[in-house]
Amino acid sequence: MTDPRLTELEQVEEPFLRQLEGLGWRILRGDKYDPASTERESFHEFIIESELRAALKQINPWLEDDQIDELIRRIQAPQSLQLLKANEEILGLLLEGQSVSENRQTREGHPNARYLDFSYSANNRFLAVSQFKVNIPGTEKHIIPDIVLFVNGLPLVVIECKSPAVADPLGEAVEQLKRYANQRGMTEGNEKLFWYNQFRIATFRQQCRYTSLTGGYEDFIEWKDPYPFKISDINTEGGEVVNSQQVLVQGMLAPTTLLDLVHTYTVFGVDSKGNPIKIIPRYQQYRTARKIIERLKASNDPKERSGIVWHTQGSGKSLTMMFVARAVYHDSALSKFKIVFITDRNDLQTQLSDTADSVGYSLKEAASVSDLKALLRTQTPDLILGMIHKFQDDKWRTQTFPELNASSDILVMIDEAHRSQYKLLGANLQVGLPNAARIAFTGTPIEKTEQTFGDYIDQYSMRQSLEDGVTVQIVYEGRTHRGEVPKREEMNQRFEDVFALVDKKEKQRILNRYTWKAYLEAEDVIRDKAKDMLDHYLAHVF
Repeated sequence: MTDPRLTELEQVEEPFLRQLEGLGWRILRGDKYDPASTERESFHEFIIESELRAALKQINPWLEDDQIDELIRRIQAPQSLQLLKANEEILGLLLEGQSVSENRQTREGHPNARYLDFSYSANNRFLAVSQFKVNIPGTEKHIIPDIVLFVNGLPLVVIECKSPAVADPLGEAVEQLKRYANQRGMTEGNEKLFWYNQFRIATFRQQCRYTSLTGGYEDFIEWKDPYPFKISDINTEGGEVVNSQQVLVQGMLAPTTLLDLVHTYTVFGVDSKGNPIKIIPRYQQYRTARKIIERLKASNDPKERSGIVWHTQGSGKSLTMMFVARAVYHDSALSKFKIVFITDRNDLQTQLSDTADSVGYSLKEAASVSDLKALLRTQTPDLILGMIHKFQDDKWRTQTFPELNASSDILVMIDEAHRSQYKLLGANLQVGLPNAARIAFTGTPIEKTEQTFGDYIDQYSMRQSLEDGVTVQIVYEGRTHRGEVPKREEMNQRFEDVFALVDKKEKQRILNRYTWKAYLEAEDVIRDKAKDMLDHYLAHVF
């Protein structure tokens, strides 16, 4: 019988580490009896202070030793000890840095020191530690996550590996991760390790899934595209077929990509019930945003910058748009852009506004035609939300629409662009913002979409969405009811008696309208349909 612990190590954990090493990570293999094997003095430590100290000095060379001590104390002591609040506070520190009293070399007051360098990857230290033993506070027990990824000594990713030989490897890995973070209603792990966590990974090699700190079992999903790498860039071992684990490692854990995911694509928001959640992108959202940024930087021609994003319904287009906005403003070459969101329905406008609010963005909503014109004429790099119907004369008459802003530093993102972009209103948008890049987001493109906006930037089909578990498949089965009318001749005669004075055309209209209604409401019909549905449910579902 195969030892699951052996297959876990040889088939899952070690290949994971070797691939990380090929991407530029330094690897440490922990000894459960010796904390020095993971560059710590004791198993109570949940960061690797030597790595953090060296990185702070590398990124902020003006810092003195006592200031570095202060920064280390700060990131180890969030104001709230509640897991999610501490995690959100520390993400803020990673993104914004922390001020210190003075740059003693230049005498600058209250300069900002950074924990991570998002602009220059080589300034950071990437360390993967296997078998990272940590004590459970207040006990003599401990947890040992299989792999923890440290950036500048901070544990940003926790990975649990399972042997493909066990009965439910993915379920066991998810339960283990929840246990480590005390997310099963009891104290059995060490939450401090997860104060810094950006996402968790559960893997048994053939399936490798990730989610944020707030994700449940159903939220663990695969990362199916290694973009900006290609599948052919993945170094397989012994000529094997590329597997789910290799794609996720290549697509999410290359050092520059991981920094990018933390910097731009990780946000806190609220779910439909108002509960706080941590949001990280799906692979098609990240890929699309990256492609749009690359397109904006590759050319100044508005036609070459424009294009179509064909993502099926339910794939998170509104959130993708917000990720694009964050990516634009985090790029120094694009940070002056004005971003305009265009919809054609009130419910879509509300959805976009709510999505923006949930990730901490405030949109300037145009309440009228004149309001929209005024917002678009400014040269400020703001976020504007308007409906396509406002691209017309203030008095709702057709006339020549004015040019509002000739700047090329404008990105227009249009939601459900297949519906309202091909006649007067779409033409007015083009006239009003002649040099803007226009990105059409649609789940159902038509020929005019291609003619108006150009080629496809990214595609995510219904089939891919179903395979990813993002969209639930609807199965339709046609059923028939063989209803018969008793006493047909008596019914026909009664109809003729009642409507004797009505002409033939009107009789037919009455028959068309009311005989179906009578059929649908007949008690025998309803009883037959109810029985058929119950029989079908018992036979095929229950």
